[in-house]
This record gives sequence, structure tokens and C-alpha cells, in this order.
Amino acid sequence: MFAQFLIRDDQPLLFHTGAKRIYDETLNGVSRLIDPKQLRYVSWSHLEGDECGALNNFLQEVPQLEPVQCAVGARYGADFFDRPVSVLDDDYVLDLGTRKLRFMATPHVPHSWDAICAYEETTGTLLVSDLFTMFGAQPAVTGHDIVEPSISVLKSMPDYLPVGPHLNHTFDRLEALQPRSIAGHHAPTFIGDATQALRDLRGELFRMHGMTG
Repeated sequence: MFAQFLIRDDQPLLFHTGAKRIYDETLNGVSRLIDPKQLRYVSWSHLEGDECGALNNFLQEVPQLEPVQCAVGARYGADFFDRPVSVLDDDYVLDLGTRKLRFMATPHVPHSWDAICAYEETTGTLLVSDLFTMFGAQPAVTGHDIVEPSISVLKSMPDYLPVGPHLNHTFDRLEALQPRSIAGHHAPTFIGDATQALRDLRGELFRMHGMTG
């Protein structure tokens, strides 16, 4: 499952472009909601093909499209993208019109030094990229438990999410937001108790690696 997220507003933003090989599919998905030429911003969690592989395709499609990311991600992107990446400070809130998107530098969560999460403050939606990854076909939205199936995946790939003291600081920040929903890149959007799901995932990660939080 690969989920890209379009925030429709006065200044629409696409979070994740998907891989280059599915660019046409992603573009068609955007086209069903808005004219792609109206896109104003594009962002991504971390530098991997499934997060931002088609970014240059979108830059060619949309002349005014502005890539935005936190400092490390912007620095990495300079060597890969055909347009400069605008640097947003940690905790910067990008005003899209009625929606406000907070950018949070979260190194190594889910993985990679350049990782960010993003929080849409108006709807309380937390974009967590590869946290809560699940295998196989999934519904777009669920109220069912997302922790247990994600932990099942992590047990089969124990190096997928690096676990260490940095996790506590990042999860403290994410839980403090008290999000109303969690939007994952490889998982359904979860509309249950999102704060408890984050707490449970943190606890399970530490237990898996024989550490205390």
C-alpha cells in the first residue's frame, strides 16, 4: 500500500509524490480532485523513491510548484531535484488557506536522518509516513487497531525502524499534538484514539529491542 496525500486549499499541497513508475497513476488521482496546475507546494517525509521518486515529474508538470522540506531534507534534495527546495524551520506552520500544515523534523523516525512528520492543525491529521507500516491490501480508512499489524511487520524486518533514545523525544512531540487521525504512507488512515496508538507503538518498539522508554 502506498498513500499520497493531497491537501486541497487556496494553495494546494501534495505530500509524497509516489515512485516515478506510478507517476501517471498519482497524477490521475490528483486530477480527479483538482487541476494539477493549481498545485502550489510539494513535500515528502524522507528521500526514498516511494516518497518522492516522481517529484521531478511533478516539477515539469507544474511550473509554479515549490518543493518544501526541513533543513536536512532540503539539503539532500539539492542533488536530486530540478528545482531548489525551500527550507522550513522545525515547527514551521505553512498557511495553505484554511489548512495549516506544521513541519516537524523527526530524524530517524520513521527512518533516515532527513525524516519529517507533518501535522495538519485544522483537521488534527498527523502525517507519519512509514510509521505503522502494514503489508498487503488495506482499506483507505480504518478505526481498527493499527499497532498489532504494524508490530507484526516490524518483527519480520527488525531494522526497518531504528530504535534508540531519540524515539522518546520524537514520540513525546507527536503525542503532545493529540492528533485526531494518523495518516500513514503504508497503512490506512486511522481515525481511532491516535494518541494511544502512538503510545502503544512506542512501547512495543522499546519492548522488541529490550529497551525501556
